[in-house]
Amino acid sequence: MRRTLLALLAILLLAVPVVHGVELGSISLGFHLNPALDVDDGRRAWDLSISAGVRFDVGGSSSFELSAVVDSILSSLGATFSYAQALTEPFTIGAGLNILWRFETEDTLVQTVTGSFAHLAARQPLLADLTGEAGLSLPLVSFARGGEGWKILPLAELPAVHLAGEWNGWPASVIQGRITMQPVILDTTVFENPIGRINDSLLVIPTYSTFVRFAP
Repeated sequence: MRRTLLALLAILLLAVPVVHGVELGSISLGFHLNPALDVDDGRRAWDLSISAGVRFDVGGSSSFELSAVVDSILSSLGATFSYAQALTEPFTIGAGLNILWRFETEDTLVQTVTGSFAHLAARQPLLADLTGEAGLSLPLVSFARGGEGWKILPLAELPAVHLAGEWNGWPASVIQGRITMQPVILDTTVFENPIGRINDSLLVIPTYSTFVRFAP
């Protein structure tokens, strides 16, 4: 599975330069803070994930992006492919695919989760070098592969919302701060002090991210 995905990625990257109208848009590096779902001995742990991505612009109104993310304890590896199409200002719409490999140890693959999503975003200049962004991501169909093969997962995530601010005061790079709020359907009564608890069956998990994007 991993070799197949790496081969497809290599073919895509080699094909991009010869496709008419496709140009390298930016290269990004991201840092993501995720709080633990519950406390341990009265304290809540935080996990730091790191991502790297590359965006290609297609013509003047659409783009697609490939990114990979790994957490600090090397328990999982994720990859995302997303496509965005500009609508009337300031809106963009698109879709994407997430793939998550979960590991029992650092080198043993035990499960693969693949999920599709649609997204909508709006960007608006706030100050001379500051742009604001708000977005909505809607989960679609998710599949998981474990010891019993592939199966469709029940929908546990509701549409996620993100808010971001992007500073572009440097000639060839921008810095973006983002907070993402992900509602999850889950039995919260089994936890001592779950993060973002709304009621017994719903909580909202925050993710705090910082991106540095470099334009060629």
